[in-house]
Amino acid sequence: MVNALIEEKLKLLPGNPGVYLMKDENNQIIYVGKAKNLKNRVRQYFQNISNKDSKTVALVKKIRDFDFIVTDTEIEALVLECNLIKEYRPKFNILLRDDKYYLYFKITNEEYPRLILARRIEKDKATYFGPFVKGVSVRYIAEFLRSLFQVRTCNLNLPSDKNKKKPCLNYHIKKCSAPCNNLISQEEYNKNIEELKKVLNGKGDEVIKRLQNEMNELAEALEFEKAAILRDNIRQLKNIVEKQKVIYYDDRNEDIINYAKNDKAICYVVLVIRNGKLINKEEFFIDTPDYNLQSFLEMYYSQVISLPKEIIIPEEIENKENIEGLIEKLYYFKSKIRVPKIGEKKELIEMSKKNAEIDLLNKQKLDIFYKDILSKLSEISGLDTDINKIESYDISNISGNDNVASMVVFENGRFIKDYYRKFRIKTVEGQDDYGSIREVIQRRFTDIEKHGKFPDAIFIDGGIGQVNTTKEVLKQLNINIPVFGMVKDDRHKTKDLLYEGKELNIQEYPELYKLVYQIQEETHRFAIKYHKQLRSKHLYESILDEIDGIGEKRKIKLFRTFGSIDNLRQATVEEISKQSGIPIEIAERIKRKLTKY
Repeated sequence: MVNALIEEKLKLLPGNPGVYLMKDENNQIIYVGKAKNLKNRVRQYFQNISNKDSKTVALVKKIRDFDFIVTDTEIEALVLECNLIKEYRPKFNILLRDDKYYLYFKITNEEYPRLILARRIEKDKATYFGPFVKGVSVRYIAEFLRSLFQVRTCNLNLPSDKNKKKPCLNYHIKKCSAPCNNLISQEEYNKNIEELKKVLNGKGDEVIKRLQNEMNELAEALEFEKAAILRDNIRQLKNIVEKQKVIYYDDRNEDIINYAKNDKAICYVVLVIRNGKLINKEEFFIDTPDYNLQSFLEMYYSQVISLPKEIIIPEEIENKENIEGLIEKLYYFKSKIRVPKIGEKKELIEMSKKNAEIDLLNKQKLDIFYKDILSKLSEISGLDTDINKIESYDISNISGNDNVASMVVFENGRFIKDYYRKFRIKTVEGQDDYGSIREVIQRRFTDIEKHGKFPDAIFIDGGIGQVNTTKEVLKQLNINIPVFGMVKDDRHKTKDLLYEGKELNIQEYPELYKLVYQIQEETHRFAIKYHKQLRSKHLYESILDEIDGIGEKRKIKLFRTFGSIDNLRQATVEEISKQSGIPIEIAERIKRKLTKY
């Protein structure tokens, strides 16, 4: 089932080019893709799933959320996709180990430069343009540009090799100006190279205008065939030389920060560039439009992990030296704050602004969407209060062993994972769901200062018994919070919500049903995950206790290092010894024991 969040976010996708990031239940990025039109491309994943290949079907089953970054062109999306795949290594992507699938135009660093094609960018002081998308006739364009600007293709070492050979065929068919025989001055040759760079930089309006004039002259001279060829060349040239700005040709590290606001909130977007590549987008929503840029910078750089050499912002702030001083004092690292007026950095500032505007608008629409859903829940349950924050609980055990509980929090239209809690049941032995719920609710609501503000509603995985147990504890604590039971059908899937002894028939309200289903699944997943962790730890302990030389400290070290018996079993003796600091002979005992197990 496509959850309510994804279904609504699909409606809010922009038609811009960009990159999308698919995320799983743990909020981990599992796939990165590019799109000429984000709205059309991302929607395709969730339509006619039966017609998809097995890899796509497996991917879609694991998607629980997605994010996107808007770019100005498809080429920018291509470059950003490459960067993000290399940064996050999503398991559903075919890893791009290098840039061999894409081509760059390279103008060599020579006295008489050449235009050649390259597979990757090197630190050779050459000038690079690209990369260029698959399917575009890059080699044809390179040939056309060489011919247009009379650029040499030979490997002669000029000027030392001048006049050693006669001009080659390219000169005679007007594809080279023959600098090898002094048939063009170095000044004139390099002037052509500068014009070529302008075209590749997307600034070749004068050159294109000149070509258009030549085309018109040919047409007036009734040389329509030549004019048509030139027309096609101009058209293809315009398409392929789109300027892209999501990769630099050096190792610069920058944060590009901009914002958008409305009358209720403000959204700050940080584009993170490391080693010349845009690798991440972070967005921050603040429920006051008056939260200024100075305050945001102070907040963000007091807790950031990765620091840039330059912080690029859209406008001057009063005390930028204070921010620079804060960073240096906290991290012993010097960052400079700059406000660009023109150029690539200004364009990146505008790109971050566009992302902030889209993110803010989408959040506003999602807030309204979820507010309407939860208003419907208040309406059909007869509540006269709004529901915004929900806490959902589930109990997990196997035959009464390792009793645990989970609490997840849904607030402002999204799961707030920082507020999730895990409970290891302390007072109940055996399979006693009511006793476990009683302990969990007692622990959660005894200390409001420690655990934060109370929710507007409580969801309990279960029926009338679980609901009544929860209400009894709340009554003893003199706390009044509506309690809903998440009832399951025979297939252990969401059936309905139980409130005040009655089922609410939420399947009559599809959006509400999908939200309840999503909350119940997330709560169950979190409980099962914790239960598996405890079982794995116990299994670890039971096996390792049988090995001479393994005491409590070494068991803890092994568990923290490898995480599970399967991971430890797959490790070599040398890896066990080196990573956990255990003598090689004890590592050998562990390996022998696990081989038998």
